[in-house]
Amino acid sequence: MRLMIAGGGTGGHIYPGLAVAEAVRAAHPDAAVIWVGGDRLEARVVPLAGVQFIAVLSRGLPRRIGVRAVEALLVNAVGAVQALDFLRRFRPAGVLLTGGYAAAPVGAAAVLLRVPVLLHEPNALPGLTTRLLARWAWRVAVGQAATAAHFPGKAVVTGVPLRPGILDGVRDRGVRRFDLAGDRVTALVLGGSQGAHAINQAVLDALPALRHAAGLQIFHQTGEEHAAVAGEAAARLGEGAGLRYVARPYIEEMADAYAAADLVVCRAGAVTLAEVTALGRPAILVPYPHAAEAHQERNARAVADAGGAVMILNRDLTGDRLAQAILDLARDPARRAVMAAGSRTLGRPRATAVMLALVEEMVGAHGG
Repeated sequence: MRLMIAGGGTGGHIYPGLAVAEAVRAAHPDAAVIWVGGDRLEARVVPLAGVQFIAVLSRGLPRRIGVRAVEALLVNAVGAVQALDFLRRFRPAGVLLTGGYAAAPVGAAAVLLRVPVLLHEPNALPGLTTRLLARWAWRVAVGQAATAAHFPGKAVVTGVPLRPGILDGVRDRGVRRFDLAGDRVTALVLGGSQGAHAINQAVLDALPALRHAAGLQIFHQTGEEHAAVAGEAAARLGEGAGLRYVARPYIEEMADAYAAADLVVCRAGAVTLAEVTALGRPAILVPYPHAAEAHQERNARAVADAGGAVMILNRDLTGDRLAQAILDLARDPARRAVMAAGSRTLGRPRATAVMLALVEEMVGAHGG
């Protein structure tokens, strides 16, 4: 099997593709998998995952017509010429496009060479690249059932492929690994991601209001930039606090962190929500306000509408508001159970296997 994957920019357009790449190589040890992307996050993450990476020129299209739009079209045209060369040399049996503007030149080149294209759209609102290329795609794999309506006759609801092992966490192991208290309600706060400064600040501002919350534990991934400030905030709580606050710059063992958590506070990126819903964790979601076309707000609303989350818009986020939302859930195990069930209705823990089957079908149908 020879498979080309293209996409990038944000984690939602990278990590699902890497999960598929790993699944392909596990199922087909002789498979050749190559990734074509831009100069953003994918240029660092993909090679670290052991996948061969080739850079292509690409640029996002501005929403307004002007000089920048013309420049972007020219850059992407050059990128398409580069992609034509890559495709002719690599000769893949199929191309998986994971979204982001880095996927556009490769998708255009694949269409010109009549190489079958499988699109994957993780968000509730399809991105521009997906919308532009969908009419020529062999199939469009979507992360959410509601998204399928955008692609009649071509959509397959797969879910968002998950990183290996993320569903295999063990609560007791997580409690030991992170030095948590096993008898407390644990709120896992994911504030270390891109654009999560507001969540970090709100958590720190919430600590005084939560200080006397005996039985509650905040496990806070801060990111490197906020680690020192979080340490100072923890020290200010003092010995008499009922709240237990544990902060780490980065959590590598996310499976055990999720397993130890009773609720999650996070942004509403597609990958994070795929993990949260597959695990059935109640969530407090704060959509990133600057995501393209407000797609994180749409992602969050889908989970909230299913009963799996409380959504707080970034403009409404304060320490007091977050503290109250955490306390409301921490004190109400019955509500958390209902929310967990609602979350699971959107979860698709077999998404990677379903995507692998689609890739195999595409490649098999086209002689790969």
